[in-house]
Amino acid sequence: MKTGFDELRRRALIGIAFAGAGLVVSLLPFMNQAFAEPLRVGANPTVNCALIYLADSQGFFKKQGVDVIIKDYETGPLAVNDLVADKVDIATAVEIVLVLQSFRYPDLRIPATISMVSNHDLVVRKDRGIVRPQDLKGKRVAVTRGSSSEFFFYTYLIFNRIPAGSVNVVYQTPSEMVKAMADGTIDAAVSWPPYPAEMAKRLGSKGARWLAQSGQDGYMALLAKEGFLRKQSKTIERFLAALSDAQGYIAKYPDHAQTIVRQRFKDNTGSFSEAWSRSRLELQLTQDMIVLMELEAKWAMRNNLVKSRQMPSYLDFLYFNALDRVKPEAVSVVH
Repeated sequence: MKTGFDELRRRALIGIAFAGAGLVVSLLPFMNQAFAEPLRVGANPTVNCALIYLADSQGFFKKQGVDVIIKDYETGPLAVNDLVADKVDIATAVEIVLVLQSFRYPDLRIPATISMVSNHDLVVRKDRGIVRPQDLKGKRVAVTRGSSSEFFFYTYLIFNRIPAGSVNVVYQTPSEMVKAMADGTIDAAVSWPPYPAEMAKRLGSKGARWLAQSGQDGYMALLAKEGFLRKQSKTIERFLAALSDAQGYIAKYPDHAQTIVRQRFKDNTGSFSEAWSRSRLELQLTQDMIVLMELEAKWAMRNNLVKSRQMPSYLDFLYFNALDRVKPEAVSVVH
């Protein structure tokens, strides 16, 4: 009789254990949210950062156990300035921003890039006699100082055999360019979405829009300090895992994903769809980016944008640990 009672008790305990385990599994998403780790991210609200905004909108960060606080910046250099000042933990910027900062801040690292950038345009005023690249000689052309627009305009001049000294370069933020192009204080401008479309819209038949990258892709990168990445290694892995979820969501539901991001940006312009089609939204670390960064560093030294005359090793500025664990197939750099 006692044996039968013991057997019943054993079965009851097993049932309770299974029920408890089931309850824990069912509560895991809520537990992750309750104990989510805060992560301050400085991002640029453009298509090139869509993985971040989509992951946030769809709850992928909380699902992975990371409480992400997004702060919007108009340009990458502004976000990186706050990263250096410890006002954000991660900043988004194109790779040239890291190149320029690498001479001053050797502890900066790129744990991953989140998109390939091929969307810089040169907007010109045709009413100023600019109908071909060579007509830029003697004209005022705006770029953003220390950004990809400045580097791509430099390569644009070389590609079209235009002496750099024959063009009057002025430095403006993208929003300043829109106004300056409209009121005629500049003759042309190089920038990224959504600003070229806005400039072209305001100019109408007086303006034209040309591709500005001369076939060279750039990269939108995540930047963080090495100490933070090592101290918060699990946090950055969870962050990248959420971005990987967002990348998978785009692959599975491309139209719906585009709608979600468009609504997040409150962008009802036709330029959004164009920018989306010109973007390659995926996590990666590639050898091609290192080659590009070396070219950018040589350009920066030659044009006195940095004080040093010794180029760093940009392989040392890549942080592989997180992406190697989260998405190893996205890493094509030998290390």
